[in-house]
Amino acid sequence: LLLFGNNVRLIIENYQKYGILISLPGSKVSKDDWILTGLAHLLVPLNVILSYQLERWARKRAIGHRKRLSELSSLASSSASHGRTNAHANGHDDKDPKQVLKDLNKAEASIKRTQKIFGWLHALNVIAILAWPSYMSYYKIFHPFMSITCLMNGTIQFLKMTSYSLTNHDLRAGYIYDLPAEKFQHTRRVHDAASNSSVSHQEVYEYEVNYPDNITFKDMAYFWFAPTLCYQPSYPRTTVFRKSFFLKRLLEALTCLGMMYFLIEQYATPTLQNSVRAFDQLAFGTMLERVLKLSTTSVLIWLLMFYTFFHAIFNAMAEMLYFGDRGFYLAWWNAGSVGRYWALWNRPVYIFFKRHIYLPMVTAGASPLLASFVIFTFSAIMHEILIGLPTHLIYGYAFAGMFFQIPLIALTRPLEKWRGTGTGLGNMIFWVSFTILGQPACALLYYYHWTKRHIDDGSLVPVMPSPPSFLSSV
Repeated sequence: LLLFGNNVRLIIENYQKYGILISLPGSKVSKDDWILTGLAHLLVPLNVILSYQLERWARKRAIGHRKRLSELSSLASSSASHGRTNAHANGHDDKDPKQVLKDLNKAEASIKRTQKIFGWLHALNVIAILAWPSYMSYYKIFHPFMSITCLMNGTIQFLKMTSYSLTNHDLRAGYIYDLPAEKFQHTRRVHDAASNSSVSHQEVYEYEVNYPDNITFKDMAYFWFAPTLCYQPSYPRTTVFRKSFFLKRLLEALTCLGMMYFLIEQYATPTLQNSVRAFDQLAFGTMLERVLKLSTTSVLIWLLMFYTFFHAIFNAMAEMLYFGDRGFYLAWWNAGSVGRYWALWNRPVYIFFKRHIYLPMVTAGASPLLASFVIFTFSAIMHEILIGLPTHLIYGYAFAGMFFQIPLIALTRPLEKWRGTGTGLGNMIFWVSFTILGQPACALLYYYHWTKRHIDDGSLVPVMPSPPSFLSSV
């Protein structure tokens, strides 16, 4: 009751102080930004289709390689067992064992060359998927929110197409050489009906659809829209579309989005605006007060964002696509360490990193510590891209905030071992460092620099970075 009463008092105080600050969503976005944002979104699907086309070409080559390799392997085995007489009886009188071995080596070299060529083509394509919205966001689109939508779309497709190319690369190699599943320990099914498992122990050839039958546009289109970042030829599927469940999730998403917009416009924006003078004067007491005041709003916004996407939207998409694995998150709010939190809260990203970075590195002989370091470094770079480019402020705050999760993980991991997985002390460190201090401080820093760059005497002055000379005409 006391908490409820205090919150009502804050609502009344905010209204008396600022009135109604909410404007029509999108009304502050310029016409040019709308057009440029649409253009940035429009070109990303072309790269997705190109990924599919590359796999079609690779599949055609794989079928030919498998046939050729099978013929040569059979011939080499026959020549070694029975000599030239048996080879002559089978119509291969011009092939001696040395020539067969030479042809076999040439075929294997051709396979490796083909795999490498398609690997590089896929790499260039996925880089372009992220490079195009990054360029548009930093150099062309002024409004941060519009830029974020472009970069989020580009980042999601960047990760999806990376998984699509890497998984099919391994499946293609297994198909050509007819290798057993245990050769691909890191290419496993990561989605199953038991969605509470991190990575299932079912191996690569237990898919309902095997390579090369999975290289179809229908398969690509399903993966394109499925709420997962990890590609596999088949997924667990539900059999019934629950209309009421779908409509409830849509209603929840719309309600939460409206609440987020209200909190940002009515509560977060005034707090951010009133913090600029404190930063100018380096009034640390006032700065701390601003951080703590903003933390209440930022936690609510963050929780609403989490519920909107990871529960409402992802479940609505899964229901519409009959996608069976609904393990988009686990009980991260009870995490006894920072490392445990990162393993629980964003399962699609966690599984992507585990499947395509952690397991391949560890399988190749790297230490788990090094693999984790690479993952957090890559994640820090992606955070800087997603926040620094839309705000046109490449200052490294987002990178540092993510990168310094590593020492926090090292700090809280012993607590979890000492006091158990549900330790309250580790959970408190997570909440204080991440949501009460970390997020608000980062938001204040970006807003302060944004204000100094774009607001002069209360008027908005767009200042866009200049592109490199070779891109100035784009």
